[in-house]
Amino acid sequence: MEQLYTVEQVRNAERPLLDAEAEPDELMREAAAAVAATARDMLTDLAGEHAGRVVLLVGSGGNGGDALYAGARLQLDGHRVTAVLLGSHPHERALRALRDAGGVILDPADPGRDSGRDTDRSPALQADLAVDGVTGIGGRPGLRPDAAAVVADLEANRVPVLSVDVPSGIAADTGERLGADPDTGAPRHVTATVTVTFGGLRRVHALTPACGEVLLADIGLGGRMLSGILAEQPIADDEFFTRAIDRPGFRWSASNPARPVAAHRLLEAVEPGAGDDKYTGGVTGVAAGSATYPGAGVLATEGALRATSAMVRYAGGCREEVVRAHPEVVASDTVGAAGRVQSWVVGPGRGTGAQARAELAELLARPEPLVIDADALTVLAGDDALRRDVVKHGNCLLTPHAGEFARIGGETGPDRITAARALARELNATVLLKGRLTVVASAELATVVDSGHSWAATPGSGDVLSGLCGAWLARGGQVHAAAVTAAALHARAAWLAAQTPYGPAPIVASDIAAALPWATAEMEHAH
Repeated sequence: MEQLYTVEQVRNAERPLLDAEAEPDELMREAAAAVAATARDMLTDLAGEHAGRVVLLVGSGGNGGDALYAGARLQLDGHRVTAVLLGSHPHERALRALRDAGGVILDPADPGRDSGRDTDRSPALQADLAVDGVTGIGGRPGLRPDAAAVVADLEANRVPVLSVDVPSGIAADTGERLGADPDTGAPRHVTATVTVTFGGLRRVHALTPACGEVLLADIGLGGRMLSGILAEQPIADDEFFTRAIDRPGFRWSASNPARPVAAHRLLEAVEPGAGDDKYTGGVTGVAAGSATYPGAGVLATEGALRATSAMVRYAGGCREEVVRAHPEVVASDTVGAAGRVQSWVVGPGRGTGAQARAELAELLARPEPLVIDADALTVLAGDDALRRDVVKHGNCLLTPHAGEFARIGGETGPDRITAARALARELNATVLLKGRLTVVASAELATVVDSGHSWAATPGSGDVLSGLCGAWLARGGQVHAAAVTAAALHARAAWLAAQTPYGPAPIVASDIAAALPWATAEMEHAH
């Protein structure tokens, strides 16, 4: 997992390196080398027989300088590089480097400054790759109209975008971004194919999928590296980022200093030991499903079954359907009759009436870790007494999607990490806020799991996840770690389930559950 850093922390870490520069822009050129290497790798995959036409989107800040110096390297490599100046004060030394290398400079605000060729058409419509250096980590949400127009051309022509540090138009600390311009329809932020950043990840990389594939390059001077200085920064709130899968994407060359974030791996073995039996791996209790929604009970139970070698107990009115689907399950009518377990899952398809409330209250009075999902979250949202019971219990995992979160803790806004942590503190619980970027938050720390895809966006997928969470909680580990592992396994299983000989294709929730053993083995043994 990678630590997340704020803009202030990054700037504080860069200061001693900038002070140590032996010549102007030394650190900037180090960053530009990583940008250029990444651009070369992307062009290798994308450009085919073309020489590789690159357009640079250049703002006034340091990111514009990074893009220009990278463009100079690419031009000297034989690529055709055009820089579009989208700021009033482009970095002069980097601009001169690109011009000296033979690159084209376009200044929409001052056509008289244009040099080179291809000035009659938007360069975005002729490019194989765009390098986004409009704004940096200090940029505010939104793009100016001239930049938005170029980004609109890129999107219309499906040009891949390599962003430097942060996709322009998105706030680095909060992930805040604006929707399309209501008058022109132009995008007001860049959606990157790849984002390359330096030393350590920014919070934005865990807050929006608009960053695309996130690569991390270390830069430094005189033996001092930015990552080392960042590691010395005081961290008030520990926040981390991990990936669920090694997403098939671009081929990165050995010479590229930028690297993808490593995929998550299991921290403990799942194979039963010589002395283990059906109880020692942690028995999971599942209170899910109803006569109206029996499938929720089947799917939540299967999520637990596929995750563990230990017993799974089911309690509820659709026991016959559950046992018919999964004869391995030990079933009973009620929670009280279920027998001993090490964790409980409650809520999927359970209903929101008085009986469901009484069952949730009963489970909150028990000592076992409790996963609260779906209908149980709806019951909890409007009941102050039950919320106090959650606080008192102190070992609950809430697994809302965005709509359920809004009912319990209010709208998340763009900064889902801060929102999830606030609810976790309020309820003395761990919160797993589902999404393409799943946030697992407690009072002490937060971890964002990048699914790497959206194939899990299918009905019943969350039911499988709740059972999976319950099984990992039953193993006796810390709630936060169990939830992160379950989220990564679930995303990995969905990816594996979607694979066909012709590429990924739509799946159903039971496919995800069936792929859990494959995902577990891959996560444990692939590294």
